[in-house]
Amino acid sequence: MKDYFKTLINNPELAYFDSAASTQTFQGVVNRITQYYENERCNIHRGDFPQSIKVTDECEEARESVAKLINANAEQIMFTSGATDGLNMVAKWCENAKVVIISEAEHSANILPWIAQGRTIDNGRLVVLPLSSRGVVDPDVANETFKKHPDAVLSLISTSNVNGLTNDLKTIIGMAHEHGIPVCIDACQTLSSHKIDVEDLKPDWLVASGHKMFGPTGIGFLYSRSSYNDFRPIRYGGGTVTSYNFHGSIDFYNGPVKHEAGTPNIAGILGLGVAAEWINYIGYDEIKSRLVTVQSWLDGYGLFNISGMQLVHPGDEVRNVFSFTTDVHPTDISTYLGLDNIATRVGKVCAHPIVNKYGNGAILRISTHIYNDEQDCKKLVNSLCQTIQKLS
Repeated sequence: MKDYFKTLINNPELAYFDSAASTQTFQGVVNRITQYYENERCNIHRGDFPQSIKVTDECEEARESVAKLINANAEQIMFTSGATDGLNMVAKWCENAKVVIISEAEHSANILPWIAQGRTIDNGRLVVLPLSSRGVVDPDVANETFKKHPDAVLSLISTSNVNGLTNDLKTIIGMAHEHGIPVCIDACQTLSSHKIDVEDLKPDWLVASGHKMFGPTGIGFLYSRSSYNDFRPIRYGGGTVTSYNFHGSIDFYNGPVKHEAGTPNIAGILGLGVAAEWINYIGYDEIKSRLVTVQSWLDGYGLFNISGMQLVHPGDEVRNVFSFTTDVHPTDISTYLGLDNIATRVGKVCAHPIVNKYGNGAILRISTHIYNDEQDCKKLVNSLCQTIQKLS
């Protein structure tokens, strides 16, 4: 699998275990972006010349590819700068909700926009679902919360970027809807490894980022179950209107382009479309099989039995994110690993409340993906053992 990822080809000594922060970029994505900049550079939606028309059509084909990945319709997909952008938009649309329900495992991008609205657990406008002993939201606990707050909005992470565990989305979304609660899902940590079918799960909104699904940085998408015509724009600018005048009359385009103001990240859109197509081509069954193999290599070399490292929420679940509390400071461990050209992540990993709860306010996170091979796993465990022995 490394042959598909140029950074790993060009840096053969790099053992990359930071995929929860950003996956490596599929070479086909890089090729598509290069093709655009070298051969097709132009703006879209504005030109009547052949090149602009062609690239405009290709961007709409990318929208269809993203939609196909999650079993949506193209008109339900809005391009954003990433999941953070999408979550901020949903928060703005829901700013009048009496209560917003999140979990304690959320990424900062799904906490700070709500706090910025003046919501806190103290004033009751923010309700935080705890994680169970298994490291996920307990649907029964969630349902009791929904009963108390039927006028709420639920905004929930699908897979934790700290423990790698995935919530029972279908059950929780179904329960929320039974109480009339709309649901936004942060699927950033999920789409590269788990199939999400929005027709099956039925979230009201779903966000994701290209850089966590083998695609480019600076691009993502927002899925909406309802028509985008029902929502007011958060941004205003070119490309969103059919006409306007100084008397205050504005006629917007229909669909997602109503909200895609200004010149878009054209190269990013084209690259995101290729990433979505490639995931569909590889297939989630194959991805899961590969992740199982990588996890078994790590287990076989003893990652989960290293003295001085405690896995957060141990279990038999297949995952590609493993966080550890450590007896010595995780930053020291990561620094030594870096000297061996091993990429890991330490700190609060943009999930401050749950990391603070787990221990000393910092964890060591090891996140895998399909391009990790047995040599990577062996190198990681050997370096970890040597590092901890030096630091203890």
